[in-house]
Amino acid sequence: MNRSEEVQFKLTRVRGMMHDAGIAAALLKTQANFAWLTAGGLNSVGVATEMGVTSILVTPDRHYLIANATEASRTMQEEGLADLGFELLSFDWFENRELELAREAAGADASTSPAAAIGCDFPIAAPGFIDISSTIASLRRELTPPEIERYTLLGARTSAAIDKVAASARPGDSEAEIVGRLLAELWKHRIDATGYIAATDDRIELYRHAIPTMNRIEKRFLLSVNARHHGLIVSATRMVHFGTPSPALVTRYRDNLRIEAAMIAATRVGRTLSDIFAEAVKLYEELGYADEWRRLHIGGSTGYAARETKATPSTRESVHTHQAFCWNPTLTGTKAEDTFAVLPEGPRMITGPATFPSVELEAGGICLALPDMLVV
Repeated sequence: MNRSEEVQFKLTRVRGMMHDAGIAAALLKTQANFAWLTAGGLNSVGVATEMGVTSILVTPDRHYLIANATEASRTMQEEGLADLGFELLSFDWFENRELELAREAAGADASTSPAAAIGCDFPIAAPGFIDISSTIASLRRELTPPEIERYTLLGARTSAAIDKVAASARPGDSEAEIVGRLLAELWKHRIDATGYIAATDDRIELYRHAIPTMNRIEKRFLLSVNARHHGLIVSATRMVHFGTPSPALVTRYRDNLRIEAAMIAATRVGRTLSDIFAEAVKLYEELGYADEWRRLHIGGSTGYAARETKATPSTRESVHTHQAFCWNPTLTGTKAEDTFAVLPEGPRMITGPATFPSVELEAGGICLALPDMLVV
């Protein structure tokens, strides 16, 4: 499946959704959905927002790029949309004609009839537009073979980068400068970080989401990243300890890996996220950490969002084949986190130890190599 075939496959899925929903067209503007539908295209300028600067409009028989004149030529040419059969609907940068052009191309109007409505993936306070964000997210759930290939390459490069940077950290380095080194490594491959966590020493125990500060390493360090390329996002965490760690810390870290391994093994097609969550909570309790799961979510499905759906006691969403997941259990002072895809033959680790030491664990009849704490 080449890129054009992938886009056509996804357009067919969108049009099937439109038919089932009885709507005239679909208007997609978020960075995640633009990347998904165009097989890796970018409609972003700023990264501190979910919204892109251009939109895609899909009708029953045509597909368009709606863009102002500033963005139009770059997106059509550099993102390859012209070659993919997208037609351009453009307007001057000082105009606000996106919705007008969408209505004209879709043959829709401002009535409240569903058949005349345009589904959109972002809030629009205008008549004739309805929210289809959750429906579109469900279409992204099962990754295509080319997406799995892109994901695997992203995972390998992210794993190599976070392992290299974490291993190079030394006492006296600040959390912020280590994150800066990681970003530099990722940008060598045009990978942007959509989120990162860095914590030294006591901050690891105090805060589950410790954003980077100027605190400097004394004895231990935790580094996490959400890394994005072609719209797909992987997550990974690594821990480093300088000098011999306490036996209690080693035990907590290894127990955390046991929980992660059990959750990976339990992520099988047809199972609900709530069932996997319940098994994880039971294992927390069996290992003597009854309330630790309450202090941070323990992960869920991923792909074009760091977490597409978080697992909770009531999450009834089922696991699908070719779906990506990332479980991130924490025990005070430790965190385990790597990304994998559910394939017919079993889980494929998308991230994992590249140069870090690993721990071999068996869970649910499968063997997993997960990153150990690096002791320097």
